[in-house]
Amino acid sequence: MVRFVAFLLIFVALVSAQEPKKRHPLQYEEIIEGLDFEDVKLLLKTALDGRNMNVLGVVDVAKEKPRFSYMLVCNLSYAEKIFRELPQLGVMAPCRIYIYEREDGSVAVGFVNVETLLKVFGKQLSERAKEIFKKADREVKEAIKEVKGEL
Repeated sequence: MVRFVAFLLIFVALVSAQEPKKRHPLQYEEIIEGLDFEDVKLLLKTALDGRNMNVLGVVDVAKEKPRFSYMLVCNLSYAEKIFRELPQLGVMAPCRIYIYEREDGSVAVGFVNVETLLKVFGKQLSERAKEIFKKADREVKEAIKEVKGEL
């Protein structure tokens, strides 16, 4: 399962890098223009913290242009409620949000598409757990949109 999740993350990043206009159903992505890569990382961390989404770590994969990082993000109370129902989802936690610098200087920010996850795991989760997933999804998307200047 760990290999599968790692494969999915790498696949989503590669699809994003090669075809930025065509989204894959496994990803949600926003393009942020007019901000430096490091500014996007800092503003995103602040926006996530403001929504009680804990940034547990930032991994800088490529420090030279084009830069690529990902954040490990989790709301521990959400995680506990979901893991009580389906502990195997722990292999996908914490949520990974990728950030990469595009050739045109803009910055792409994305993460796994929660709607797709719910299609895969939905039958194994209660309505309460599905709502928690959806709430976390909204909070992360709001944080990204805040950095983008849309909130």
